[in-house]
Amino acid sequence: MGNLDWKWVGIGVLIMLVLSLLGGIVLTLLMPEVRSAATVEELEAMTLSGGQAFLAAAINFLAFVIGGFIVGWKSAGRTIIEPGISAAVAVLIALLLAGNFTVMNLLVGGLIPFAAGVLGGWLGERRQDATRAHGASM
Repeated sequence: MGNLDWKWVGIGVLIMLVLSLLGGIVLTLLMPEVRSAATVEELEAMTLSGGQAFLAAAINFLAFVIGGFIVGWKSAGRTIIEPGISAAVAVLIALLLAGNFTVMNLLVGGLIPFAAGVLGGWLGERRQDATRAHGASM
């Protein structure tokens, strides 16, 4: 664990929190019933259709993949696991802010974002390598 770039873990957390917030705004714009909820309790009591749940999951997944991609692409050196850790920490922060933190919620709610962050980090590293190779051939 000593080889982790903690600076990029921190930057990744910020990126993923912002992207998750933007994803929530997009969901609110796409689902009028979410906009009409007047309280948090009404929002929590809402039942999503299968399509709405899939859309919410897809937007959330993409937020973590894109965040991981940015970290993998912009960071120096190899940073593939850092975006996964960033995603898990972002989930931890969201759970704490929502008052829903339990170890089980973190494990269940953080697993997919962790994997999405790692996938994004890997894709970002590939992009970084391709950019370097293209620059070296000029």
